[in-house]
Amino acid sequence: MATTVINTIVSTKELHFQPGGAPASFEVTVVNGSDRFASFQVELVAAGAAADRNSDWYSISPTASSKKPPGAATQFQVSILATPVPGFVGMMNVRVRVFSMDLPDETREILRLVVERGTGLIALQLELPVKQFQITPGSRLEVPVRVSNPGQLLSNALLTEVAIDPRWLPLSTERRLQVPPGKSVETTFTYQAPFGASAPSQAYPFIIEATHNNGPASRVSGTIEVMPMGFVEFTATPKQRAIPDKLRWKFWQSHPVTYSLEAKNASNLPQEATLEMAGENSPQCDLTLIPETHGIAPEETVEFLLTARKKRPWFGRTRKLLLELTAIWSDHRVDTRNERQTLELVVRPVLPLALQLVGGFFLLYLLWWLSWLNPRNPFFGHNEPVNSVKLNGVGERLMSGSNDQTMIEWNVSGFFNPIINQELRRFPNKGNRLWQWLTRPFQNPTNCQSLDCSDSVAEKAVRVVQYRPVNNNWVATGLENGEIHLWNLTEKRTDPFRSFVYQKDDRVFGLEFTQDSRSLFSGHGSGAVLQWDLRDLEQAGSNPEVMTPNLKQFNFAVYALKLVGNDDRTLAVAGQLNQLVLWNWRENTEAVVPYREGGKDAYINSLDTAESHPNLLATADNQGYITLWNMQTCVNGGADCQRIEQWEDGHKGQPVRSVALSEDGCYLVSGGDDGRVMLWPLNTDGSRAQPQGEQIIGAKNKNFNSVDIKQVDDHLLIAAGSDDKQEVRVESHPRLPNLGCDVP
Repeated sequence: MATTVINTIVSTKELHFQPGGAPASFEVTVVNGSDRFASFQVELVAAGAAADRNSDWYSISPTASSKKPPGAATQFQVSILATPVPGFVGMMNVRVRVFSMDLPDETREILRLVVERGTGLIALQLELPVKQFQITPGSRLEVPVRVSNPGQLLSNALLTEVAIDPRWLPLSTERRLQVPPGKSVETTFTYQAPFGASAPSQAYPFIIEATHNNGPASRVSGTIEVMPMGFVEFTATPKQRAIPDKLRWKFWQSHPVTYSLEAKNASNLPQEATLEMAGENSPQCDLTLIPETHGIAPEETVEFLLTARKKRPWFGRTRKLLLELTAIWSDHRVDTRNERQTLELVVRPVLPLALQLVGGFFLLYLLWWLSWLNPRNPFFGHNEPVNSVKLNGVGERLMSGSNDQTMIEWNVSGFFNPIINQELRRFPNKGNRLWQWLTRPFQNPTNCQSLDCSDSVAEKAVRVVQYRPVNNNWVATGLENGEIHLWNLTEKRTDPFRSFVYQKDDRVFGLEFTQDSRSLFSGHGSGAVLQWDLRDLEQAGSNPEVMTPNLKQFNFAVYALKLVGNDDRTLAVAGQLNQLVLWNWRENTEAVVPYREGGKDAYINSLDTAESHPNLLATADNQGYITLWNMQTCVNGGADCQRIEQWEDGHKGQPVRSVALSEDGCYLVSGGDDGRVMLWPLNTDGSRAQPQGEQIIGAKNKNFNSVDIKQVDDHLLIAAGSDDKQEVRVESHPRLPNLGCDVP
């Protein structure tokens, strides 16, 4: 027979309890009938009570006994505080459970609890299923509220929002409910936060209060966070001011000018705003901002005053200073508009330009100023960015094309001997440039971008120049307006001997002659690649309309062309979207070369092959990548093109504008936006002979748009053209016979 190890004695078998009155108490005596030390606990379980209800309706003291020796007794004092089942009246069974964590046994005793009708007032119980909410201004939020009636009488409850501005509750701030005894009823409150200063973005506490006729009021609270919304912006009026702003009798003085800057806070966030100069170097003028910082409440607009002071020079031309301002906002959780503002400050010299020109006739001795010995001669070389440079076959001459609408033939020896004039001639040749510059104020300035503003055959920037392979006696130029000009270098003409155009205003970015010089390919910004049969020139005469090219249309802007392979029939076409396509123009078939994917702002800028190794192709793009390809397998169809090597650190990750290969494929030269021209020795397989290239030309804040390389005797000639005016450079570098494939 099993022995009971826990002996339980309940002081009464029946207990009366009246809600609202004094607690009903009884004792439970527990005797340790085991043979070991043990601690004991008591638990009450009421019949009909919800399974998830906690034990807040009774209390037990102590909650657990200390460990007792065998035969020792423990007394527990139990008090009934509330009805186990809300609203219940009558008799129910309550199970008294005694257990021990030290013993495997437990005991259960039954107590009859008689619940009488209560006399006290009982508060309603409020519950929020969710206590924290987020809302955007203007939208509606439904907040659920659960109301429970623990009493024994039907309650007519009134729920009221007592914390939030009543304007946030579009329907009503009150809810009336009938809550049966022992039951729960749910309802919702609708909130709608206004936009702007009346409801800045922050957390707002809300309180729901419940009152009824059978007891005291009760409350429950939560928070509603208003999310950020709206925008902030800066506007400047006016954006251009001039010093002096009007004529004064003391014409030499420099009075400051003031710009008005409005900061608008069209959001529900309080802001603090200021302005700072954008970029590393601010224009050389004194700027004063009043106030330096300004607090701006929601839906408020404030004004900043920016005062600019600049001392006017006595001589020179009118200067235009760009003041780039950046708005700094304290809170960036809303949309920022017009964050940058570019203001223009026009600084006029004390002496007008006309007076300076008249005085210049008497002060300047033009012989030295206009000679090639003056490196800053404004009438020598190009005066706009240089877009293309090409060395002829023997490296004695260099052609360059520029945005100033001219092409210049240079004597390469002049770059190394200051006594020799570098500039041989200019195309088109329109006479004395000094006279044009002096008479420029009296000419029509419309569409005039350079010193050469007289009538010309171009009137557009020269985008690309290309020597004819046979004899190098022709030069083809591609212009901004889509025209193509052919110049005969053996003739002293002031205009091209042939001009033709397929479509006006379709910029020419690439030109490529076939090796027999019978055809000329042109690549255009519209995606068109045109094949011009130069044998038609005799039939065309001076009428370009007779020239009818073969058209190949691509779905991207074409930026570079280059014939690859030994048979002169495959044209590599590259440009926008990082597209690289091999077009067999004889059979009119094309194959796409897999390249790095790019968006609409991704371009392959340049292509080049080695004359002795026409299957070696170099590419450069505006993401900073230089790639070397072996095209032998893919030119003939079938296999994919072999990418020999690709690197992106050659120009510090900045766009690479141009690449050129030497005739034997042993050297690669590149130019980019980092202001450097780099030389890369190559191995016989086309890979780099060393991981890092050698800087040949370095210039801060210059973009090199075009490069070329030529092997002459024991040295390399490297030519480069940049964005800076007059910037055409030629450098000499020793060949590297002990590195790469250039073996003597």
